[in-house]
Amino acid sequence: MTDEPHVMVTLKEIAEREGVSVQAISKAVKAMPDLPVERDTRGRVKTISLAHFEHHRGQYVNPAKTQRKQPAAASDSFDEARRQSEWLKVDRLKLERQEQLGNLVRKDMLVIALERCASEIQARVDRIANVADEGALAVSKEGAHGLRVLLRESAKNMNTDIADILATIADAAPETDSLIEDVDA
Repeated sequence: MTDEPHVMVTLKEIAEREGVSVQAISKAVKAMPDLPVERDTRGRVKTISLAHFEHHRGQYVNPAKTQRKQPAAASDSFDEARRQSEWLKVDRLKLERQEQLGNLVRKDMLVIALERCASEIQARVDRIANVADEGALAVSKEGAHGLRVLLRESAKNMNTDIADILATIADAAPETDSLIEDVDA
């Protein structure tokens, strides 16, 4: 998808078209996952992909909250406007297709899930210190071989425990994510 050019527009152009402030568009852009942007030398968003912006707005924004005006007259030539319109349609279709295939995920929900999994795994790994006394006893009785056997058994138990807790997390997860509707523009 990155091989084709995107129709890139400034936040000001979108704000004028939507009839809202640039700050409102900036806030909406920050809430949109993986939006292709171009940044200036100071790292600020200079332009954004219009197709991605429109796709996310169509999916996640409550239409009753928008104050969209009629688009202003384009300063570009008719051919340029048609070309940009076609690229916009192509980008929208690609996004819709990726969504239908299930290739798009909500970044916010994924981050929450990964943080929970990492926390649960870390809690199990932290328990390894609990076998220190058993390890010392195994070394004193059977030497390095006794410690290897104990560590192998501890690793097996830890792996089983981690797999069980991750399966529990996966079973409790919703089949699909809810729409994001609280993004105000």
